[in-house]
Amino acid sequence: MKKYLYTLVGLFFFNCAAFSQAQYKFIDFKNAQKPAIVNDILYPEKTVDGALADKLGKLGYKGKESKGFTMYRAVSLPELGPGNYDLYFAMDKKSKKEKDITTVTMLISTGNENFVTDSSDAHLIASGKTFLENLVTGVAAYDLEQQIQAQADVVKKEEKRLKAYSDDADDMQKRIKKLEQQIEQNQKDQDAEVKELEKQKQLYETLKARRSH
Repeated sequence: MKKYLYTLVGLFFFNCAAFSQAQYKFIDFKNAQKPAIVNDILYPEKTVDGALADKLGKLGYKGKESKGFTMYRAVSLPELGPGNYDLYFAMDKKSKKEKDITTVTMLISTGNENFVTDSSDAHLIASGKTFLENLVTGVAAYDLEQQIQAQADVVKKEEKRLKAYSDDADDMQKRIKKLEQQIEQNQKDQDAEVKELEKQKQLYETLKARRSH
């Protein structure tokens, strides 16, 4: 069974990797054509965006919105090489029908929107492609962690509900016990009242008998 599961997981990551082929192309950025790296990832936009923000956030980088892109300033990533770069990312649904596939666009700048081209630094562009292609693994791991956390929240919620039911049951048991004690006391009071009633009836009959003499 475990071997079967490992095979499925392996095939899943293989398929993701096979699908994930980054491309170098020019895109429209601030009304001008700029060099970019584009890759499709088999996850919804929110998941991919969250995974990237989580990855860079753990390295101390915080994104800033810039004309439809999220820009991370002076980023140092071993995957890209020894330099520091301004990285621009855009996340878009591949299409209306393919809403669970996200097209990731990345621009690499050496500063002041001086974007790197294939001719100016082919090695960096190649590293950028590899970075986006490998990003799918990080997205998969992030998505799994999100599912685990969501399920942990569900478990916690259900545990809280169970405790509430258990507390209610304890309260009910206490009320039942109290009612049983009240019923028992009521029965004692009834028995005492029966005796008192008989006593008073006897006295009543005794008084009535005296009247006739």
